[in-house]
Amino acid sequence: MDELKAKDFALESHMGQKYGNREYSFHLESVVKIAKDMGLESDIIAGCWLHDTIEDCSIEYTDIKDIFGESIAEIVHAVTDEPGKDRKERKLKTYPKIKSNESAVCVKLCDRIANLNQSILDNKKGLVSMYCNEHDEFRQQLYDPAHNSKTGELWAMLENHIEKGMKMVS
Repeated sequence: MDELKAKDFALESHMGQKYGNREYSFHLESVVKIAKDMGLESDIIAGCWLHDTIEDCSIEYTDIKDIFGESIAEIVHAVTDEPGKDRKERKLKTYPKIKSNESAVCVKLCDRIANLNQSILDNKKGLVSMYCNEHDEFRQQLYDPAHNSKTGELWAMLENHIEKGMKMVS
């Protein structure tokens, strides 16, 4: 139930936005597919649909909480970038929120895998290089060996994509 509601809400919220030259739904569907293929729970799948709504749309935390409940709202809030003067500062301010919520770590990993994979497929070397250059810090900030095996499988998938990306840009 939450998944279909989250899908409809996200698609409506992102209406008119683009992911490169594609409709934004393309990105959301890619993120969700990774989560579903991994057999992740419904709150995480809902979080994958909704992960960019606070950051990129006129949606507030309370909107997500009122419609989807606190658990999903906390996931979306955790992956929403904090303000900062540049990308690096925004990410460094955001990582502690993400790390404190393992479901948010899963959503962020699905998002990063989808972004990196699409950048590789589209031969966007600048984006691939950015994700590869950020990877050590990303992993240092978010990896926790105490997380469950599904999270570990997502890390392994991301590492595989990083390896492909490194070959592409070297």
